[in-house]
Amino acid sequence: MIGLRAEGAMTVLAATGRGAVLVRARLHRSGTKPLKVLLVGDRGLLLEQRGGASLAQRALDRIWLGARHGVDLDVLADLDPVLERVTGDFAAWRTWRFDAVVLAVGDGLSDRRRVRALHRVLALLQADGDRGTPVVLLTSGWTGHRGPVDEELRLLRRIEAAAPVALRAAEVPVRAEPVEQARAWAAVIGTEVVAALATGPGRGDAEPQGEVERQRALDELGVVGRPPDPRLDDLVRLACTAFGAESAEINFIDRDRQWKMAVAGAERGENPRAHSFCSQTILRPEPLVVGDARLDPVLRSSPLVSGPNPIRFYAAHPIESADGYRIGSFCVYDREPRDVRGLDLAVLRDLALLAQAELIAHDTAPDGAAERLEAPG
Repeated sequence: MIGLRAEGAMTVLAATGRGAVLVRARLHRSGTKPLKVLLVGDRGLLLEQRGGASLAQRALDRIWLGARHGVDLDVLADLDPVLERVTGDFAAWRTWRFDAVVLAVGDGLSDRRRVRALHRVLALLQADGDRGTPVVLLTSGWTGHRGPVDEELRLLRRIEAAAPVALRAAEVPVRAEPVEQARAWAAVIGTEVVAALATGPGRGDAEPQGEVERQRALDELGVVGRPPDPRLDDLVRLACTAFGAESAEINFIDRDRQWKMAVAGAERGENPRAHSFCSQTILRPEPLVVGDARLDPVLRSSPLVSGPNPIRFYAAHPIESADGYRIGSFCVYDREPRDVRGLDLAVLRDLALLAQAELIAHDTAPDGAAERLEAPG
């Protein structure tokens, strides 16, 4: 039995820039064609553990259950630094890559400075809205305080009139107990996000990533050149068993080469990027699956198809950096072609996310992914 353990608690990273601290976290739930959601709010609201789970974790589950898809949830907190950074750094959010953006403001709109900053956030989201990302704005605690809510509604109407977009606003009911309040927030987030996704066009999956930014993300992670990692080696061996494949690898695309971080059934080392199958995997967010590489119009020209140990079957899922750049892949492959109908791509994604969780401190694998992938040795 190959034993692997997925961490149950979410870990976060404080990233400093321009005098502000952004707390980032990434959470996932298993499934194919994952929805990508950005959740922005206060650290105390989103990340504090209440009753064994944070609001962000509860919201993730609600979205997952409601949408019946895999989910990738990126969390940005604290809210004040986020709002302060919005003018200079908003482009780095790359909101077009998300299916929905959620602004969880809590009772913070009683502060007029926050209202003005939120106005800037929404206006910039509108400016980026030509890619169709719906925005959900949630507040709470307005009973007996109608002034701020009236200002908020006027703000929303002005923005909607200036640049129409899929913008939803909702108020979260107030609960006396912190755990019940977190559950109420999560329920509304799940409902509103699923409703927004039902009406919005969603993101453009074919959006290319800048090579300079992608390489910077890989360099900052510092994985290329590391010595072999036993846990990652366990993962690729597990992948061979799960898919009945001869070989599996965790690879990173580093400038003009493919560097092998973990290998099972093949030799360690590197390949020229120009010949690499994985260099094609990072071009898109979804898995790349090839039943017979000799028939693929792009891959059939690679020497890896015609060499002494040719690759025929290949399946891979991208591995992302903390800020969503596709820096590498988790792949399985074989010398024999294969009928790929019915291939479990959710398992392939879980393997890639387990590798991400090992490499990125504030990325967490789907709960129970390791247990689902355990197999007899």
